[in-house]
Amino acid sequence: MNIFVILGYLLALGFGWAAGFYGYKRTLTQKAIQFKERMNKAKELEEEMVEEAKKKVEKLMEQAEEKAQRIEDQRLQKMEVIQNRLLAREEKMDEKLEKLEQEKGKLNDKQKDLEEKINEQVNKLAEMAKLSKEEAKKQLMDQIEKEYQNDFTTFIEKLKNIKKEEADKEAAMIISKALPRVAVDSVSEFTTKTVDLPNEDFKGKLIGREGRNISYFEKMTGVELIVDDTPLVVRLSSFDSEKRYIAATTLERLVKDGKINPFYIEKTYNQVVSDLDMLYTEKGKEALTVLNIPMMKPEIVKMIGQYYLRFSYGQNLWQHSVEVAKICEAIASEFGLDTLLAKKAWLLHDIGKIIANTGESHAKIGADVLRKFGMDPIIVNAAEAHHYDVPIDNPYAWIVTAADAMSASRPGARFNTKELFIEKMGELEKLINEIPGIDKVHIMQAGREIMVYVNPKEISDLELEKLLKTIGEKIDSQLDYPGIIRITGIRETKIIEFLR
Repeated sequence: MNIFVILGYLLALGFGWAAGFYGYKRTLTQKAIQFKERMNKAKELEEEMVEEAKKKVEKLMEQAEEKAQRIEDQRLQKMEVIQNRLLAREEKMDEKLEKLEQEKGKLNDKQKDLEEKINEQVNKLAEMAKLSKEEAKKQLMDQIEKEYQNDFTTFIEKLKNIKKEEADKEAAMIISKALPRVAVDSVSEFTTKTVDLPNEDFKGKLIGREGRNISYFEKMTGVELIVDDTPLVVRLSSFDSEKRYIAATTLERLVKDGKINPFYIEKTYNQVVSDLDMLYTEKGKEALTVLNIPMMKPEIVKMIGQYYLRFSYGQNLWQHSVEVAKICEAIASEFGLDTLLAKKAWLLHDIGKIIANTGESHAKIGADVLRKFGMDPIIVNAAEAHHYDVPIDNPYAWIVTAADAMSASRPGARFNTKELFIEKMGELEKLINEIPGIDKVHIMQAGREIMVYVNPKEISDLELEKLLKTIGEKIDSQLDYPGIIRITGIRETKIIEFLR
């Protein structure tokens, strides 16, 4: 009995397992069918997306082709306009040449007629006067020259006027093309510079206890520091643009640090002075970069950088040089000349202003410096001849001279009265520096106050008083000045020792 039960149980278990396996297999089959359907749908969707992407790409390609075609059409239209202008100009030139050829032909015909008549008259005169052919010809030529001299002169003057008008029109056209390309604002500077302060309390710090900070600042920089009621601003006054820049930079750094006392004033001032050579080199390289000129010798680059703190009749020399170098480039381009050589000629033509003292010719000194560094003779002549000190022997020098006049003559670009004042202060400073034993001179209050620093090893206290009298006598005898000048002599000994 137990065996049959077991067998029945096993049979039931087998049938159940078979039924379960069949159901599982059927489920897998349905899932496989569903997966296959999804794959087919995904494939169809992929094909649709690819087709849509192809259509979009084709559309973008068509738009790009249309845009390229439009640009090409516009370019062709511009080229056609330029070509038409050139053709029109060529036609005008052809017409002028035809007229000249016609006039030349008429002159040749007239000359032939004259020669025939002359020969006839010579033969007749020779027969009548019993003269030789050469003598008769000479008398006749003298007579014709007297009769037609006015006609010849009138014709030559008329031809000169026609050519001059054509040259003036061409020059005006070239200048009108050059100027709009390089027009820049003119940077002018007078004898004062303002420095902004973060608050009004800084004015008290600048002055210091009993005025020691402001006195020491003026003593170190040689620039007058003006503290007035103007809110959040102080002014620096000096005729020397380099001293003015050093003082302004020193003051800006002191204001930024917030520490103002004699020690920090001297330390910051010395840092600014030591950084000045680096500034000149950077500004020189900047000018060459702006004008796309290859690098030059370090000494020349530094001199170009010194333009940055030089002013000619109130016009900044660095800005003036870069501006007119571009004008020279544009004019040289119109003439078909070497544009790089034209830019170099202009950039270096005022190099003498960096070295020349008051009363010396900066053109001659600049030319000597350029010769020393082996510059092109064309550049040397442009520097030496741009004020007509020597004859101009090349077209580049003429371009430099014309561009210089164009830049200087713009309204508001220059101030003659300021330059005369600076020259006068320079003469005064040079006059005092010529006296032995003087270290440095600061001229302040527009020349009404002079601070003279002497070498304590060469000048004693007693000799200092005599020195001040000598300075006063030289100023009285050689310079004209209004009002009263106060001369302050300073003799000090400073010993610095470092302990280890």
